[in-house]
Amino acid sequence: MYFSIIFPIADFRSLHRDCAGRLERPAWGRADPIAEFARGFGKIHTRTKSGAGYAGENYYADCDNALKYPSQYFLQPVPRLQRSILAYPIYRRFYFDGSMAGRFELGFRLNEDSIYDIARTEGRVEYSASEIAAQMLQNGIQVKLLDNREINQPFSGATQALRDAWLLSSTKTKDLNTFDIETVGSKYVGVGTPFIFVRSGRETKLTLEKQLRKLFRNDDLELFLTRSGIQGQSFDVAVIPSIASLSEETARERLARLFYTQIRVLAYAHSFYLRQVTAGNISGPTSLEPAIQALLERLSSLEPTEDDRADELACHEMSEILRRTDLNPTQLATEIEQLVKPGILRRWFGGFWGYADRKVDVAIEAAAGTATTRLLNSGL
Repeated sequence: MYFSIIFPIADFRSLHRDCAGRLERPAWGRADPIAEFARGFGKIHTRTKSGAGYAGENYYADCDNALKYPSQYFLQPVPRLQRSILAYPIYRRFYFDGSMAGRFELGFRLNEDSIYDIARTEGRVEYSASEIAAQMLQNGIQVKLLDNREINQPFSGATQALRDAWLLSSTKTKDLNTFDIETVGSKYVGVGTPFIFVRSGRETKLTLEKQLRKLFRNDDLELFLTRSGIQGQSFDVAVIPSIASLSEETARERLARLFYTQIRVLAYAHSFYLRQVTAGNISGPTSLEPAIQALLERLSSLEPTEDDRADELACHEMSEILRRTDLNPTQLATEIEQLVKPGILRRWFGGFWGYADRKVDVAIEAAAGTATTRLLNSGL
């Protein structure tokens, strides 16, 4: 069983006249990062598998230098079975689109030998995705910062430490005194509470969750949401119960995982921005225009590529996933009309919006869904 803990990050320093000292390298979001390492994080890698055409997915930085696991993690993922299974780490990565949004993504797997041993000794048991998420969020992580701080927090409480890690990594050393991380961070940069993505295989049948929201289901793909209970009433766990084996994620499953992750990250970035505008931490319409432009340009990359458009089923799946979330199709347009002079979207994006209206494609649904009352209140 695979799962990842994902922390969305929003960074609007590009709206500051001096970008608040943000480094130009690595050149996140471009074809070439023009760097081999991210300071304080680790080596930068080009992704071996396709990023599905989504912005910020082509390469990533290891976070091995910044994020440490102070102990091994043993979970009890089978309700009513007092059997612990090692959850071992498989990667610690940082992704960023170069403009406004990114994520820390920390991947784990349950020990396969233990899974097979339980199957031999206990028979057909059922695993709980919500229990896995709840137990992991309460485990500890250590964040090693470039200013020599070492912060130990549970995963659920590590957002500010991760924000500071990103700011120290991405700010020019000579500008740290001018743009101190607390002031800049409180205005322009935020890290959201984590959500967890779980993929089970046919070897790890899942129990029926008490709190569940189905996003999509057909013969080849199922995706639903549930709650860990650690972060209030948030649906903070996304689950794919696969009919394939533990080590054989299908192409559709991978696309759904990348797509849902992108939507969650974009939703956090947009809701963070609007909260900052409302609070007066970032100026209003003048700054909002380039922010909305960056947002919609980013969302337009969620359109299928020319090759992918032939796969109508994949497009249908992504649209269905969006339709079943808590996303309001009119909220974004309303908010923009309230904060930006009328007509700006039509002037900038007339062609894009017209195409989306004709094609009813993924991009417009994603754009329409990124800002909702629920997201603005909870910030995910």
